Amino acid sequence: MRFYIFISLLLSSILYSQSDTLKSQFEVIYRIKMFPDTLSKNNVIEEDLSLLIKDNKSLFKSNKKAIRDSIAFAVGKKSFENPVDGKVMLDMRNVPGVNFKSEVYFENGKQTIYKELLKNRFSYPLEDAIKWEIGFETKMIASYLCKKATGKYRNRNYIVWFTDAVPIPDGPYVFKGLPGLVLEAYDTKDYINFSIVRFKKAEKPIVIMKDATPTKYATFHKARQNFIDNPSGTFTNQTGLSVKPSDISRMNNTARRFNNYID
Repeated sequence: MRFYIFISLLLSSILYSQSDTLKSQFEVIYRIKMFPDTLSKNNVIEEDLSLLIKDNKSLFKSNKKAIRDSIAFAVGKKSFENPVDGKVMLDMRNVPGVNFKSEVYFENGKQTIYKELLKNRFSYPLEDAIKWEIGFETKMIASYLCKKATGKYRNRNYIVWFTDAVPIPDGPYVFKGLPGLVLEAYDTKDYINFSIVRFKKAEKPIVIMKDATPTKYATFHKARQNFIDNPSGTFTNQTGLSVKPSDISRMNNTARRFNNYID
């Protein structure tokens, strides 16, 4: 069965500028391994993520998300140019799903975090930058000599390994501000692990999420908690689509199994 969405949903879903005015100098690919359910380590999610760097700016987001946005934009453009019986309709079956939907834009030492919650988009500044403690331990990662640093973020303790051989104070997600590029980062319970796959020169457009609502972390956290408390109700409120009574329990249980949030 073909899955069609009218153009009004396209406009609300494809929220990214296609402008290429800012392009990266370098790209770092990281692989995230995380357990979506903190009560079980039977299922692990893996996804490649991209850090695009240009001077004192960078954008961290999922590779699959960038691919999804590009495909969705192309599908929308083609459908808009070729309406069926006067209607613009979309077949989104070939648009890949994304597990890691968060993005982080870094500029002049300030970080802005972007989040998606169903159809809603949020952006908020990093309010409490990580206070790093640099230790004396070292190890080799991908032929780079790395130093160990530890810090706390949102009630989790993290260990990161950075190299001053690449003097870029950047890294995956919010793990930035050290005197060198972070190559590996993980929490002490190993629920979340970022590790470098490759580092290369690359000229790619740095495309920041558009139409996200500027807010504070507390507001986003409350919205997410409302979703956790009532996933099916939140889904109906945001999409206008009703959920069959027989599906409500399954939808709620499925949503609540994804509880390993990285804020």
